[in-house]
Amino acid sequence: MKKILLKLIILSSSCLAIVWLLLFSSSSFYGDFNLRYTQEGDDGEYYLNMYQHLPTTPIAVYKLIVGDRYFWVLYNKEGKEIWHSPYYAYLRDIVGGLVIPTKKSNLLRYSSNEGWEAIDLTDKINQVNGKK
Repeated sequence: MKKILLKLIILSSSCLAIVWLLLFSSSSFYGDFNLRYTQEGDDGEYYLNMYQHLPTTPIAVYKLIVGDRYFWVLYNKEGKEIWHSPYYAYLRDIVGGLVIPTKKSNLLRYSSNEGWEAIDLTDKINQVNGKK
């Protein structure tokens, strides 16, 4: 009986920890309170906001201490969200070399911990703008 109870406690604790990490991602909540930087595209069609992760999980607290504390969100000029960096990506505040989409190019280039990432956002931009 004690072994079953112990296994049940361990299983439920593990499930709670996983749910906590998934639901309270440190980049799930953002706004003016954790906005650190805004970079507008060359033609003003899109802009990229850099937000600071919140200390909502032990991993986030560790990453904030070591300096990997930011994530990016791309918006169109109407303020509609186009793209969000991966929820568990903790990025440094490198803004040099950013390439933000324009009317002519849907390419986003930003610095991640693995180097420079380039993403074609044509499908996401068309989806947000109501085009198929």
